[in-house]
Amino acid sequence: MGRFIKYRHRRNRPLHLLRYGWNHFTQHRDGIRHRHSRHRSTVEPTYRPRLTRMPRRVVLREARWQIVRGVGVAAGLVLIWAGAFGAWDIWKAKGDLTHAQNSATKLIAARDGLVTKNGRQLALLALSDMHQSAYAADVRLAGSAPLKVLSWVPGVSRQVNGLLDGAADVDVVSGEGEKLVKAASACADASHGNYVDLPTLKVLADQVRLSRDALQGRVRSASGLIGPIHKARVSLNEQLSVLNGLLNDGTHALTFAQSFLGADGPRTYFVAGLNNSEMRDQGAVLSWALLHVNHGVFTMSNASSVGTISLAQPAVAITDPGTRSVFGPLEPTRIWQSVNAVGDFPTSARWMMAMYGAARGQRVDGVLGVDVVALQNILRVVGGVRIPSVTKNIDHTNVAKLILHDLYLKYPAGSQQWRHDEISSIAQAAVKKMETGNFDSGSLIKGLAQSTPGRHLLFYDSHAPLQALTARFNASGGLVDHGTNVIHLSVQSGVAAKVDWFMHHDVKYDIRLSESGTAYITTTLTLTNTAPANAKPSYALGPDNTNTHIPGEYVARIYEWMPRGTTSPVAVSEGGLSLTRTVVRVRPQQTQVAVLQGVLKHAVKNGAFQLRIVPQGTIHPAAVTVTMNSDTGLRGPGSVSFTGDRPVTLRWTNR
Repeated sequence: MGRFIKYRHRRNRPLHLLRYGWNHFTQHRDGIRHRHSRHRSTVEPTYRPRLTRMPRRVVLREARWQIVRGVGVAAGLVLIWAGAFGAWDIWKAKGDLTHAQNSATKLIAARDGLVTKNGRQLALLALSDMHQSAYAADVRLAGSAPLKVLSWVPGVSRQVNGLLDGAADVDVVSGEGEKLVKAASACADASHGNYVDLPTLKVLADQVRLSRDALQGRVRSASGLIGPIHKARVSLNEQLSVLNGLLNDGTHALTFAQSFLGADGPRTYFVAGLNNSEMRDQGAVLSWALLHVNHGVFTMSNASSVGTISLAQPAVAITDPGTRSVFGPLEPTRIWQSVNAVGDFPTSARWMMAMYGAARGQRVDGVLGVDVVALQNILRVVGGVRIPSVTKNIDHTNVAKLILHDLYLKYPAGSQQWRHDEISSIAQAAVKKMETGNFDSGSLIKGLAQSTPGRHLLFYDSHAPLQALTARFNASGGLVDHGTNVIHLSVQSGVAAKVDWFMHHDVKYDIRLSESGTAYITTTLTLTNTAPANAKPSYALGPDNTNTHIPGEYVARIYEWMPRGTTSPVAVSEGGLSLTRTVVRVRPQQTQVAVLQGVLKHAVKNGAFQLRIVPQGTIHPAAVTVTMNSDTGLRGPGSVSFTGDRPVTLRWTNR
């Protein structure tokens, strides 16, 4: 045999088969020695074997391997291309989304300005800029071929889709924001003074509802997202949840506004002037008027003292045994100054409607309770007013002191009809300013809305659906509307004087939850009387020849409503809640402390304890501190301090 160059065949060489051919490969398979073209020998073989055809299965197997390798190489190249150019598209879109976010941040910071025409114009510019940037990012990402390729890659697709969804959601939010501001601007521009344009108000209401529906499905799961994409999704979800809540509330609020403004026919409301210098649960009712609304137009009439609608007999009987035992001696269904001694304003409002009907033989549709703080907020918007008997301009900076203090010094004794006339003149001047003044209606709505949380503006409507809406927005003054553990502390004047102007409250709630789930609630009320010492007797400071021994002395009737089932040595059931009461005298320039206690069994429900604190609408809001200690391991806000001019809901939970 001749000499042959030894060659070991390697099947994993991809091009070997194509280079040397099928017969050549068959020789390797059969173990036949042969020459390779690159290693030719001068010695010829003594034996030339018979060449056989390669089996079909071998050919297909090799071809399959070649195709797989080729596809793998091509896929790798495609992924490299998609990754590179996809990253570029993401980078460009990130710039647009960052710009949109900056516009949104500016808009949120200036949201209070939306109530003014100039503020709405600036908001439209910011929203338009935000929408353009978000739309550009959405179009870039949605139309990116590299990202479409990456969306099919396991592990990467979730991130890409999360990014695409986020850009689309921001685009939708900015677009709906533009529509809302345009609709609000159209309504505000068409309204003026004492007129609200109902057609444009309906358009606004419809747009709020449509925007709410458009955004409801935009809160998406952040599961599977990582890094910045996860963080951005979580942040966007939080903002969308808040926005959805606002739009839902807005839908209900605008439904209420249309009915209140007489879209369904004319309505008349009894307006009760609440005097903060002589407190009941709200201020004592010393003046009244009628508010008429019809197809968006509102007018005021009959402003006068409650002495003009006095009653000789009670208008209705008090049916609740606890209410009758505690407040019955005050004759709240006959005497206007006592009508709102009860904590639940809907109850006192129904009494007022009955009392006015008995006195005048007329029916009203509801009651508005307005105190001096609400009047302040109105004058802050419409501007100052002038009346002939007061030389200086009356505005939000001095109206409280004028009504609650100065007028009592001006008329220190005798008939107070002149003071009542001046208060009525101020109220009528404010209404006249609302009818003819040059101000933005959105600002007025904001001012009125600011008065409701602290129970300075209270509303009751005999139409049940409307009343339900007022409860939703903390405007009803009801204590049991929310169905939770309610605490309401009320300090009421027990003297026929106007000393509440000088009274300041400090309230501390100490709550201990036992292992059995029982809540031990201790309320410490500190009353400080800043009335001048050694003052001369006067109508404002007393004495009233009944309770007050010296001028400026304050007799505090303290009532505390606690959750149903709360027990105390002096508690009674009143209005569906547990009522505890005591009396404290506070001399001028002195401080007194009152302590009330209650025990609520089974306070922990479903692993949580929730408490809603409803404030009293005083001229000087109370400083409130809530501290909770738990033997059950519940976690929550701990020690919380706030100004008692708004309802506060606190929650402790083991989760």
